[in-house]
Amino acid sequence: MGSRRLPGKALAEIAGKPLLQRLCSRMEQCRLADEVIVATSDQREDDAISDACAYWGFPVFRGPAKDLTTRLLGAVKATKLDAFVRVTADNPLTDPFGIDTLIETFLTIKRTRENNLAIVHNMHKRGYPYGTGAECISRALLEFCDEHLSGDEERENFAWFAKQHPKQFKCIKSDAPPHVLRPQYFLTVDYAEDLALQREIYRHFSGRDDMGLAEIVECLDANPALPKLNFHLHSQFAE
Repeated sequence: MGSRRLPGKALAEIAGKPLLQRLCSRMEQCRLADEVIVATSDQREDDAISDACAYWGFPVFRGPAKDLTTRLLGAVKATKLDAFVRVTADNPLTDPFGIDTLIETFLTIKRTRENNLAIVHNMHKRGYPYGTGAECISRALLEFCDEHLSGDEERENFAWFAKQHPKQFKCIKSDAPPHVLRPQYFLTVDYAEDLALQREIYRHFSGRDDMGLAEIVECLDANPALPKLNFHLHSQFAE
């Protein structure tokens, strides 16, 4: 709730429902994920998130606000997971099909005894539109980073750390299907203009949460004024 650029965005209303509820509802559509867990901070301002999730029926784990590694590892240990998919809570249009692909790829590679497999992700130039992708991450990576990384910035960017050490950690890029490859679209929520775009998209789909990424891309392709609402605020993936 303490976002500097857009305070309270996690519970901002989008076509009659809070952003986070919409995201969780989309994540429930993943076929290969065991459950949806909200990992929020233990700060008083995030009591609102915890209370809302309890009302919606989604489990919550709470940990340090500035130590992301500790918070995520705590959630992983509490649910006894060997791997998890990290979805940032300001991306309500994260694609469930894309997450299933990540999980399937992760499991397939693990079966080949790739013991150093750390991350499979689709957040890159040839990946999913900005704000619709995710990362499938091994518990072993989190445990390593928890032991070796120090400082809030390092521990928040543990995934970047892994990608910078390819000999130690295997990180796989999963490409987007060609028909949804749109690096010029930005579907995260960092600014008021991003929120305005989300509201227009959900209004177009009459408040549904089950529209596929292909449908969303078709909507933006057919209405070029929409992606222009926030294009000037974001940069494309560097690689």
